[in-house]
Amino acid sequence: MATRRRLRSPRLVYDIELLRAMADETRQQILQYLCTPGAGDMQEFSVGDIAENFELTASTVSHHLQLLRRVELVHVRRSGKERLYRLNWKHLRRSVGQFNDLLGLIDAAASRASRDDA
Repeated sequence: MATRRRLRSPRLVYDIELLRAMADETRQQILQYLCTPGAGDMQEFSVGDIAENFELTASTVSHHLQLLRRVELVHVRRSGKERLYRLNWKHLRRSVGQFNDLLGLIDAAASRASRDDA
């Protein structure tokens, strides 16, 4: 009897969303901007600060930050009427490590397949 494999897992769907969020050039630039080191931690920036730096509307920046927040790449903190955003570098580092592990498995499988074909 053949065993059934699940084609999608909740983790895989999440990882795809993470890759999609990081694939956009504007979001990549926002993440790089958020990497500006502060005093012992990443600095926090308002939507207005980010919008001004990239000559984007606050609405556009808010949309991009919402997508980055959904995949946990940014933290948000309210300060009065403002929301301040900073990079969630621990999650980014962990995710990059998981992708590197996956790439290692893919490389090993490809290597085995090429030896089998020879």
